Amino acid sequence: MTTSAVAAESAASVRPVPTGATLRRLPWRAIVVAVFAALTATELVLAWPDVSRALSRLADPDLGWLSLAVVAELVSMQAFASVQQRMLAAGGPRVSTCRMVGLTYAANAVNATLPGGSALSAGYAFRRLRTWGASVPVASFTLVASGLLSTTSFALLVVACIVLAGSGAISAVPVLITVAALAVVAVLVRRHGLSGVLTRSARGVLRRYNRARHRAPDSGLDAVHRFVGDLLAIRPHRRDWLAGTGFASLNWVADLICLAACCRAVGAGGTTVALVLAAYVAGMSTSSLSLLPGGFGVVDAAMVLAFTSGGVGAVAATAGVLLYRLISLVAVVGLGWLIWTATWFLDRRQTTREPVTG
Repeated sequence: MTTSAVAAESAASVRPVPTGATLRRLPWRAIVVAVFAALTATELVLAWPDVSRALSRLADPDLGWLSLAVVAELVSMQAFASVQQRMLAAGGPRVSTCRMVGLTYAANAVNATLPGGSALSAGYAFRRLRTWGASVPVASFTLVASGLLSTTSFALLVVACIVLAGSGAISAVPVLITVAALAVVAVLVRRHGLSGVLTRSARGVLRRYNRARHRAPDSGLDAVHRFVGDLLAIRPHRRDWLAGTGFASLNWVADLICLAACCRAVGAGGTTVALVLAAYVAGMSTSSLSLLPGGFGVVDAAMVLAFTSGGVGAVAATAGVLLYRLISLVAVVGLGWLIWTATWFLDRRQTTREPVTG
């Protein structure tokens, strides 16, 4: 190390505390993640006695209920793959079930474990669909329609929770937001037509993008009109929407059955259908509040709190939720990364075997 470098390092070590302007330049996402991590660690330390006793219950689960939980989670993932497969076939190429299931697992692994996982997962799925022959509008429609059907199905699940369990306002928030959003969209479509709504929305996004890139406000507007026209040319049949809704509902219900079977596997008594439904909705509703992978800490705490509020013992509730998370998060994400890695190696092998032309 040179003398000037040593001097610079020494000077840096005695610099004053960062000013407000310097603090404002710190990445806010990293600060929020650190806060969430600290809160989760504190929660784990405080709840460790119950967690340690819950872990001992996982050593000897009921194999019948455990098998049902695993099968239910496999059915859940298969159902969501079927949603995307049906929406893709409505306007584009037909893809085998094996390929679509692999895509579902891999995209889920990216979504659950990486920062900004939702955007990265959507980008990964979009690229895979494009390599399978889907056009840009068809690939976009597949992802958007699948997400819309999944959200609508979850809203119906929340309605069922409110009816059966008499859940409080917290559980009602997702369905109220969904209903309000759908009402706004319906009013806009009625006033301006679907083409007008899509064009206005895309134009607003395009103008903000052009402003950030210092381009003309209407730069690329012709491409937006062509994209909207191609998107509106996709017209799924009513049976496609019904089948998609059915598969999306099965995706949630099968995952719910996995949670119920996990509770039974560890001997958690008092877990009625209404209580399991309330705990499941509470956990899934709060999953987006955590910036940690897979909603770690927030989802688990919400489910355990819902179970204990319904009369289930803390140790039994913790054991059931831990087993559910091991299956639905750890095992599924691990399998997803294995599929992602295998796909990556196969793509590289295919690329290296392609002859170089020109």
